Parts: sequence; C-alpha cells; structure tokens
Amino acid sequence: MDYDAIEKEIGYAFNDKNLLTEALTHTTYVNEHKELGLKDNQRLEFLGDSIVNTVITTVLYDRFPDEKEGVLTKKRAELVSEGALSRIAGHICLGEFMLLGRGEEMDGGRQKPSILADSYEAVIGAVFLDSSFDTAKVIVLQHFSHAIGELDNVAITDYKSTLLEYCQSKYRCLPKIVVVDETGPEHDKLFLVHVRLNGRIVGHGQGKNKKQAAQTACKEALRLLDYPQ
Repeated sequence: MDYDAIEKEIGYAFNDKNLLTEALTHTTYVNEHKELGLKDNQRLEFLGDSIVNTVITTVLYDRFPDEKEGVLTKKRAELVSEGALSRIAGHICLGEFMLLGRGEEMDGGRQKPSILADSYEAVIGAVFLDSSFDTAKVIVLQHFSHAIGELDNVAITDYKSTLLEYCQSKYRCLPKIVVVDETGPEHDKLFLVHVRLNGRIVGHGQGKNKKQAAQTACKEALRLLDYPQ
C-alpha cells in the first residue's frame, strides 16, 4: 500500500499506519484473505460516522444561530448523505486505494457510492484515533470545503420531508407517495412515482430506484403547490 500517496490525498500523515490500512479494508477482502489476519473497516466506519456528524452539527450550529432545529437537521442530512460523502471520497481518490475482494472489484466496488461513503467515514474514524477530535475536525472541514463547497450554501434536496411538513402545515393532511409502475430488466429498472393530495395527482417522477423517483415527484409537487422557494 502506497501510504505516502494516500496520506497526501487525505491531507494527514498517520502515526499508526495500521489504522489507515484498516480504514481502507473492505469486509470482502478480509473474507478472501483470512490468513493475513486483517480487520475490516466496519468498526472505524461506525466511529467515523459519529465524528463527521458531530463536526457538521457543531459548524451548522455556530454558523446559523437563528435557524430552527428542523432546518439545521435537513442541512446536516444533505451534508452527511451518502452522495456527499462519496463525492468527498472520490475527490481524495479513496477508491484507488481500497482493498476489495475479487467479486466486489469485478462488480465496480471502487465506484459504488455506499462503499466510498463508508470508507470515508472509516478514514475519519482512523484520523480521530490517531490524533484528536480537533485534528479530525480540521481534516473533515478541508475535505468538505474542497469537494462540496461552503457549508453556508448547502441546498436542501430532501424534497419528501419538506413536502410532508408543508402539506401538514398548509392542508392539515399528508400526501400519498405511491409507486405506480416499474419497467425494465431487473438490473436496470425505472420506477414511476405519483404524489396524491386529497385525491388528485400533484406530482410525478421517475428514477432508477424508488427513493430517487419519490424525491423527483415530491420536488414537482412542491412546485405545483406553490411552495415558497
């Protein structure tokens, strides 16, 4: 493992290189190389998840003193989402350095958002154990700044939660978000979702998975229901 190259991308030099190796070791690699006695990164991922959440929570709390809890929660959810963390992992090239099993390697594991996001959290957990919370905070904020941009400008894209809150407040009822169709082969499905409010369709959306289709449908529903942007 080329530690110098990895550490240059992360922006941190480890005292204990074993922590870095563990952070980049996927469970499939451990299962295929039991003779090496390696640990997978799941425990570090568990730790790193809390570190990243705490860093982002404290920063949002300080930067938005007048925002309500609900808005802060949504901003945090956007920033620590799988998509955001996998983008950071891609920015620091973690995919190139991960230890993956053969099957996961052949299945494109180095580009999978879930694996990239988990590996990033594991790396931050490793940085924390190797140094301190303050050091991990600096590293996390550097990564977010370079890969995501200013935290102040984060856009809320959890349209489903926003729609539910808006309808409950304005119409005193909740919309129904329903998958009405799915087409295509098993490995390449396309889902169609409708949003119904008081018996009428107020939004529809398509996506490669149900979550994506629902978010698209909810976004359209918010526009048609004149949600203030």
